Amino acid sequence: MRDDLTTMLSLSVQTDMDPHATDPQWRLARWSAEFRDTRTETRYRQHAKHFVARQLVVSLCTWLALMTVFVVPDFVSMGWSPRFLGMLAVRVAVGLCVLALLRAVWRDPMVATRGLGATGLLGVGLAGYLAVFLLRPEIAIWTYALTPLILIMLFVFMPNRLLYALGMAVAAAITISAMVGYSHGWRPREQLILLLVLTLPIFTGYITARRMQILQRRQYTQIMATRRANAMLQQEAAQRAVLEETLRIQASVDPLTGLNNRREYEKLFQHEMARARRERTPLSLAMVDLDHFKHINDEHGHAAGDAVLKAVAQLLREQLRSADITGRLGGEEFAVLMPNTSLHACAAVMQRVLQTLQTLRIPFGEHSLHLTATVGVAQWHGGEENPDALMQRADAALYSGKKAGRGRVMTALATGEVLAFSPSSQAQAT
Repeated sequence: MRDDLTTMLSLSVQTDMDPHATDPQWRLARWSAEFRDTRTETRYRQHAKHFVARQLVVSLCTWLALMTVFVVPDFVSMGWSPRFLGMLAVRVAVGLCVLALLRAVWRDPMVATRGLGATGLLGVGLAGYLAVFLLRPEIAIWTYALTPLILIMLFVFMPNRLLYALGMAVAAAITISAMVGYSHGWRPREQLILLLVLTLPIFTGYITARRMQILQRRQYTQIMATRRANAMLQQEAAQRAVLEETLRIQASVDPLTGLNNRREYEKLFQHEMARARRERTPLSLAMVDLDHFKHINDEHGHAAGDAVLKAVAQLLREQLRSADITGRLGGEEFAVLMPNTSLHACAAVMQRVLQTLQTLRIPFGEHSLHLTATVGVAQWHGGEENPDALMQRADAALYSGKKAGRGRVMTALATGEVLAFSPSSQAQAT
């Protein structure tokens, strides 16, 4: 019999455990149906405290209401007699204990999960229940009939820790058997038979309550597993977003200067050209080439060249508008696309950039590097269907500036003529 019971309890735990509960922290104790890991059990009680507290409040209020209602039949049966006053005193004492526990649970819901308060109150209630045998022997038959139900309710109706409820039920069965034997003069053998009979509701209540405890903890285990899975998914989504952003940056940004790379620049160029065509607004392009950049690399090394490229990129970011699109086309060549900007306005901006560049000193080790640049500027015309024609005209103006001595801004007119930009006269023929 004992082996069969142990096997049944073991199978029940194994069947009710969640697959995630193979981790030792989620394993349940066989008899108490609580988590073996005390920290996990504490977290579970913290999670379930409001639910358990609401259940306990409902149970206590129901208990209080029933005790109040039964005052009426007591008075009808006994009148204003010492026995009635004794019963009333018992009910008042138990009622005050119920109110005290209600107040404690209201202030701290964790009281409901610890079980000590409920167990202590059940002890007081048991004492009051035993008083009924002495004060109202005429209803003993009803008291006997209610005893099995009360033993089951100790497990099911009153939320409590399983072993506390089991201990309380066993104590109730023993004391009630002793009280009945004392009241009716039963021999020990008859009291033992009654005690064995009362083990059936205790066993039923224990198995039922244990099943509920296991199901509640299994639900908690599944909730925690779901939360962990969601957290992992969120973490993976965040990592994927970072990776996608990194890949996007790598695919669109020049790693050295932080400007748009050629691929991204050409895509933005197409977009701005389509908008200029749609809105009939001017669009200008400036091609920038650093003068004697190869000499810097040869004399100071490629690290110096990288420092120069970074400094020029930073200068372009500082001098240009946020709407302007800047990209590194390769080597020492940059491109600047200016939406809503005419040819001469673009040339004036690039002239200011060149003047700032000429005064710029780029620290590199013990050296201070300086350089100039040549710029070719062209404005888009509605007849040009793709960026290549505009880039070719700006590029032609750039190389005209190289041939003319470098360090200047050249403008390519719609007529095909190339002019050197001058702040005073705006442009002059070359």
